Amino acid sequence: MAYNELAPIFGSVKKELLMMAGVVAVFIVGGVALMSSGLLPEQNARNFNALSNMTLKTDNIVIKEPSKGDNTYIYAINEVAKQAWEIAEKDSGVQDILAQTKGSAVTIAAVQPTVFADPSGKLTRSGAGQVIITANRQFVEGSPYMDAESFVDIAGKQAQSRQQIWNVFIDMDNNKVISISNENERVMSNILRKDVIFGGMNMYMPDTVVTQAGSTVKWINESNLPHNVVGTYKTESGQTIKIDSGFFNNNESFQYKFAQKGIFNYHCTIHAEEGMKGTIIVGP
Repeated sequence: MAYNELAPIFGSVKKELLMMAGVVAVFIVGGVALMSSGLLPEQNARNFNALSNMTLKTDNIVIKEPSKGDNTYIYAINEVAKQAWEIAEKDSGVQDILAQTKGSAVTIAAVQPTVFADPSGKLTRSGAGQVIITANRQFVEGSPYMDAESFVDIAGKQAQSRQQIWNVFIDMDNNKVISISNENERVMSNILRKDVIFGGMNMYMPDTVVTQAGSTVKWINESNLPHNVVGTYKTESGQTIKIDSGFFNNNESFQYKFAQKGIFNYHCTIHAEEGMKGTIIVGP
């Protein structure tokens, strides 16, 4: 094909290319302007954080400590959650649960509602409250394990831990319990060993035990969930030692040597609300 025949085609293509270049130039210039102004959707999405101006307000208020004859621990994550428990404890259904759990190691955790504070300090919350009631019963050779015994005395014996959990839901605005649900009972069994504590599905077994000063106690995780051992070891000499194992998974373990007489109260930080706690009494 002769050049004079191709010229109109080249001219048309050239015009289209020039128009396209103009459009691209507009996008580039516009894009640079948007980027410099921070108006690009991608930039806004990258900078978006729904809670960036909010802080979670948590006080962890201890309402009741265990005492001799009443192994019940009650706490709330903040003052409003404490009010949820105060509403729940008056409910007849909750009172029936508490009657059933007498003689157990009971943990009551008021975990909702959470309270948020904006930068000005104004607090907001939902109208839904939740209280978790957990009852743990342990048995050694079929008999209730009520008091702390020595590792030496219980080693080699068959032990079982049984856990029952109830979830209580509260209408905070109308000051009433609206529903109670319970989970299937969890059961953990094992042969006890000297200076060994088994971690199961949100339970430690034995949960309270006596060991000798100088002993090294090992925690073994037999569940499919990660656990940790966090607490304060108060020695007879007046020392306060913070212990934090970090998380360990299935078939992993953590051990610690208790050099002096004292008491170590501990819990699993992510399962404390379900009663996963224990005590080691370090004797002579």
